[in-house]
Amino acid sequence: MNELRDCRIAIVGVGLLGGVLLDRLLAAGECTREQIIACEPDQARRQEIATRAGVATHAENAAAAQADVIIVATPPPAVVPTLRELAPHLRPGTLVVSVAAAVPLAAMESVVPPGVAVVRALPNTPALVGQSMTPVTYGRTVSPAARARAETLLACWGQAVEVPETQMNRCVGLTAAAPTYILPVIDALAHAGVEGGLPRQVALRLAAATVQGTAALVLETGQPPEVLKALTPLQPLREDQVRQLLAEAVAEAETKMQRLQEKLGYGTAG
Repeated sequence: MNELRDCRIAIVGVGLLGGVLLDRLLAAGECTREQIIACEPDQARRQEIATRAGVATHAENAAAAQADVIIVATPPPAVVPTLRELAPHLRPGTLVVSVAAAVPLAAMESVVPPGVAVVRALPNTPALVGQSMTPVTYGRTVSPAARARAETLLACWGQAVEVPETQMNRCVGLTAAAPTYILPVIDALAHAGVEGGLPRQVALRLAAATVQGTAALVLETGQPPEVLKALTPLQPLREDQVRQLLAEAVAEAETKMQRLQEKLGYGTAG
């Protein structure tokens, strides 16, 4: 059953991430352009979205209140003010999905009316090609029907894994920001190929496909990387340095999210 087929969907904040999510939502075929409302204050961006995606656009967030599903893709400081603005117009049964980092469920639930379901999710940029890995946590008022609708939405972007909200800040570094760690690896491998005489596009394809295939090896075999690496005798990489580098990046992202939460007045709720 398509949980999105007969509902209106609003995206509030159609910046970089909001645009990625919108594009993939249309590409996945779970809904039509006519079902989507895009709320964006920047006129140039609004015009770009209207032209490229062919969806209805509005300058005011209030237009989102007519939707059954509201995706909040604003910067974190604007999430709660946006929901507070929409609150008088929201109906019981409305599903709110925040994709902003650092804003806890309790803060969002405190400003919406009873019966409005709130979900917190962290899709990453591979959502553009339906390959996101999205940590998600569900609010206390999410009904089975609302959860089914949220799962259908998240599936448009890729896979979703439910995690405790206390781990969402850690997941910013582990998944949401992680493509920025992997892309330099692909680029470095491709560069090494080019230095050895390969054409750039050939080297890039070899590097990207190797990363893709290695990820599939882990996911499909269920074996830990420590076991799988034994399949390849030649191992010239200094693993301890890579491990330390990535551990520091994930921890730094988590620390930044904690500081942002504290700045926004949310403590460190996850």
